[in-house]
Amino acid sequence: MSARRGGVADQVLASLSGSFPEIDWPLRGAYNLERMIVHGRRRAAEMREVALTVEALGLPADMVHACVEWQERIGQTGADPGEDVLETRLDAVLKTL
Repeated sequence: MSARRGGVADQVLASLSGSFPEIDWPLRGAYNLERMIVHGRRRAAEMREVALTVEALGLPADMVHACVEWQERIGQTGADPGEDVLETRLDAVLKTL
Protein backbone atom coordinates (compact mmCIF):
# COMPACT_ATOMS: atom_id res chain seq x y z
CA MET A 1 0.00 0.00 0.00
CA SER A 2 2.86 2.35 0.72
CA ALA A 3 4.38 1.57 -2.65
CA ARG A 4 1.05 2.14 -4.40
CA ARG A 5 0.47 5.41 -2.59
CA GLY A 6 4.06 6.45 -3.24
CA GLY A 7 3.80 5.70 -6.96
CA VAL A 8 6.51 3.04 -6.91
CA ALA A 9 4.46 -0.18 -6.88
CA ASP A 10 5.74 -1.28 -10.28
CA GLN A 11 9.33 -0.90 -9.15
CA VAL A 12 8.71 -2.79 -5.90
CA LEU A 13 6.95 -5.62 -7.74
CA ALA A 14 9.79 -5.77 -10.27
CA SER A 15 12.33 -5.98 -7.45
CA LEU A 16 10.39 -8.77 -5.75
CA SER A 17 10.09 -10.60 -9.06
CA GLY A 18 13.84 -10.29 -9.56
CA SER A 19 14.50 -11.84 -6.17
CA PHE A 20 11.79 -14.50 -6.36
CA PRO A 21 10.85 -15.00 -10.03
CA GLU A 22 8.84 -18.14 -9.31
CA ILE A 23 6.18 -16.07 -7.51
CA ASP A 24 3.57 -14.07 -9.41
CA TRP A 25 3.74 -11.09 -7.05
CA PRO A 26 0.73 -9.14 -8.35
CA LEU A 27 -1.42 -12.26 -8.10
CA ARG A 28 -0.04 -13.20 -4.67
CA GLY A 29 -0.53 -9.64 -3.42
CA ALA A 30 -4.11 -9.54 -4.70
CA TYR A 31 -4.86 -12.86 -3.00
CA ASN A 32 -3.27 -11.85 0.32
CA LEU A 33 -5.07 -8.52 0.36
CA GLU A 34 -8.42 -10.20 -0.36
CA ARG A 35 -7.81 -12.54 2.59
CA MET A 36 -7.10 -9.56 4.86
CA ILE A 37 -10.21 -7.71 3.69
CA VAL A 38 -12.47 -10.72 4.16
CA HIS A 39 -10.90 -12.34 7.23
CA GLY A 40 -8.94 -9.54 8.92
CA ARG A 41 -11.13 -9.31 12.01
CA ARG A 42 -11.02 -13.04 12.66
CA ARG A 43 -7.28 -13.14 12.02
CA ALA A 44 -6.79 -10.27 14.46
CA ALA A 45 -8.66 -12.19 17.15
CA GLU A 46 -6.53 -15.27 16.52
CA MET A 47 -3.34 -13.22 16.64
CA ARG A 48 -4.38 -11.71 19.98
CA GLU A 49 -4.30 -15.27 21.34
CA VAL A 50 -0.88 -15.76 19.80
CA ALA A 51 0.35 -12.60 21.53
CA LEU A 52 -0.83 -13.94 24.87
CA THR A 53 1.00 -17.20 24.24
CA VAL A 54 4.22 -15.47 23.20
CA GLU A 55 4.07 -13.17 26.23
CA ALA A 56 3.32 -16.11 28.54
CA LEU A 57 6.57 -17.62 27.28
CA GLY A 58 8.36 -14.49 28.46
CA LEU A 59 9.04 -13.14 24.99
CA PRO A 60 8.12 -9.77 23.51
CA ALA A 61 5.18 -9.87 21.12
CA ASP A 62 5.69 -6.54 19.39
CA MET A 63 5.42 -8.00 15.88
CA VAL A 64 2.31 -9.95 16.84
CA HIS A 65 0.63 -6.81 18.17
CA ALA A 66 1.50 -4.97 14.96
CA CYS A 67 -0.03 -7.84 12.97
CA VAL A 68 -3.18 -7.67 15.11
CA GLU A 69 -3.52 -3.94 14.47
CA TRP A 70 -2.99 -4.26 10.72
CA GLN A 71 -5.32 -7.24 10.24
CA GLU A 72 -8.01 -5.48 12.28
CA ARG A 73 -7.62 -2.25 10.34
CA ILE A 74 -7.84 -3.92 6.93
CA GLY A 75 -10.74 -6.12 8.05
CA GLN A 76 -12.67 -3.07 9.24
CA THR A 77 -12.32 -1.15 5.97
CA GLY A 78 -15.42 -2.68 4.45
CA ALA A 79 -13.63 -2.48 1.11
CA ASP A 80 -15.05 -4.52 -1.74
CA PRO A 81 -12.33 -6.99 -2.71
CA GLY A 82 -13.69 -6.98 -6.27
CA GLU A 83 -11.85 -8.85 -8.97
CA ASP A 84 -8.48 -10.49 -8.51
CA VAL A 85 -6.41 -7.42 -9.48
CA LEU A 86 -3.85 -6.08 -7.03
CA GLU A 87 -4.09 -2.43 -8.08
CA THR A 88 -7.88 -2.42 -7.81
CA ARG A 89 -7.79 -3.94 -4.33
CA LEU A 90 -5.05 -1.63 -3.16
CA ASP A 91 -6.98 1.40 -4.37
CA ALA A 92 -10.18 0.16 -2.69
CA VAL A 93 -8.42 -0.22 0.67
CA LEU A 94 -6.43 3.00 0.34
CA LYS A 95 -9.68 4.93 -0.12
CA THR A 96 -10.79 3.78 3.32
CA LEU A 97 -7.60 4.42 5.30
